[in-house]
Amino acid sequence: MNPPLFHLIVTDTSPLFTLVLADSLNALLCPGLPVGIPDAVYIEATRVHGAPGAGQIVAWINTNLDRVRIIPTEIGIDQQRRLEEGRSIRSLGELAAMEVLDRFLNANPEAEALLLFEDTDVSKRRAIVDERVGLISTGDFLRELEQAGLIESAHHILEKAARAGRNIERQHYPQAEHETRLALRQQTVRPKRH
Repeated sequence: MNPPLFHLIVTDTSPLFTLVLADSLNALLCPGLPVGIPDAVYIEATRVHGAPGAGQIVAWINTNLDRVRIIPTEIGIDQQRRLEEGRSIRSLGELAAMEVLDRFLNANPEAEALLLFEDTDVSKRRAIVDERVGLISTGDFLRELEQAGLIESAHHILEKAARAGRNIERQHYPQAEHETRLALRQQTVRPKRH
């Protein structure tokens, strides 16, 4: 029996910016997992027109609507109000990701989720995250894809992002738990569904 299929949830803008600046957003699609981006994360990443990578993120999502979904949240509605009022929207992307995660786990008792992060605030929440949830950094995610032969080089992607101005220092060091990396590895080698 195959393990339950993971859903990949992007918890903050950092993985999107790291990958877009390395021309590697398609790495998110390599494992064949459904990708969810909370509305607040999407808005944070794309609201400043002309910001490096924002237009490419929008185009990439529009090209991959069959595999990438922007997920509406109550936090996203609050974020819109805050933007209109000129108030801070700091950390709302992460809170929206937690809202998406809670809703997803409640609606799908057998499913598991993989949270992609770079923000250390997410990793600090490990103790309160459901056991069906794995936390994985962008660097660990890329290394697992490389191990599975789905990308050529995690190091190359991270270095390309660094040359474009991203601080990827922390991404060079493993951060994910062994069980999370193993679960992603199992997903990347499972037979394709038709």
